[in-house]
Amino acid sequence: MLPYIFSAMTMRAVGKAAIKMVKEVRRQFRDQRILSGEIEPDYKRCIEVSTVSSLNSMVLPGLLIILTPISLGVLFHPVFLVGLLPGALVSGIQLALSMSNSGGA
Repeated sequence: MLPYIFSAMTMRAVGKAAIKMVKEVRRQFRDQRILSGEIEPDYKRCIEVSTVSSLNSMVLPGLLIILTPISLGVLFHPVFLVGLLPGALVSGIQLALSMSNSGGA
């Protein structure tokens, strides 16, 4: 289940970042001077929104992937990881193939 949870968390993060970017672009387009070409859009603000959102949103998925094997190995037994890691790898490969095919469709 780790690859599926990780993928869901990253897709949610991308969706939230996209909404923030759309709000920023809408805010800038309310200024008629940008539409008429008198001033340039604030590109730095868009980059800042994207960067801050991606860094903040990826903390939890990163911690999930790093801490899950460590915590489960300590709580149960290191032998537990013999099933966890190959299972996550195989299901992750299947998930990657399914996502790449559905994205191409």
